[in-house]
Amino acid sequence: MKAGFIGAGKAGCSLGRYFVHYGIPLAGYASRSKASAQAAADAAHTQSFDSFDKLLSMCDVLFITVPDGQIKDVWEQIRAFPVREKFICHCSGSLSSAIFSEITEAGAYGYSIHPMFPFNSKKTSYEDLSEALFTLEGDREHRDQMLSFLSVLPNPVVEIEAEHKVRYHAAAVMASNQMAALMNRALRILESCGFSEQEGLMALAPLVRPNLENILRSGPKVALTGPVERNDAATVEKNLNALSGEEKEIYLPLCRELIRIAKSKYPMRSYEHMERILEEEH
Repeated sequence: MKAGFIGAGKAGCSLGRYFVHYGIPLAGYASRSKASAQAAADAAHTQSFDSFDKLLSMCDVLFITVPDGQIKDVWEQIRAFPVREKFICHCSGSLSSAIFSEITEAGAYGYSIHPMFPFNSKKTSYEDLSEALFTLEGDREHRDQMLSFLSVLPNPVVEIEAEHKVRYHAAAVMASNQMAALMNRALRILESCGFSEQEGLMALAPLVRPNLENILRSGPKVALTGPVERNDAATVEKNLNALSGEEKEIYLPLCRELIRIAKSKYPMRSYEHMERILEEEH
């Protein structure tokens, strides 16, 4: 099946080039910006279209890779054209295929296909994207065809139900975007201790990299280290006394989660004293 893209941003450009690399034929790109569509088409060695209907007529699978808030509007525009037996997809992590209202009546098949990957460039490398997991949600009757379409890619594909999309996306935000927030807060605390930002990054790098690698390789329970893991309530209490305001509000719930992991790792160990300290600080 031939694919087409409406939207020439980071996700659309990267996925189009990625599809071409693995032999998925590409009809081309359409966008509100003709210049963006042409640039994306040039990068993927395909063509650009000056209207949505022309692109739609040339492809079997249409990816709407615009910001989440624009997906519904784009669908409302293209549903006015012949869409029967077309596969209409978006790549939002939080939205389901239900955003394509009355798609069944139009004779098309709606899907959300989300690569769990941080697109920070229009030129994402094939090597990086090949490691991403894709989730698939949508029309059940034709799901095998969509899985077959994706099967030429090296990516694992996990099917997900529509009602789980928002929680799934929240998990991705915690692991990715909020990691940046946590690191930023750690850097600000180090700056209050006299570190420059660069010195802070240099200090944290050899701590963070192997820890994340251990978590990804063995899971949080096996990788857990630190004062909570060793049931060092005195150190946790000192940490809390040294923090204030939002710093403490961030530290407390994370400590509670660490205690849950530690209890699973050491079921015979009591963490009551540490839990009492956290409760008193609440």
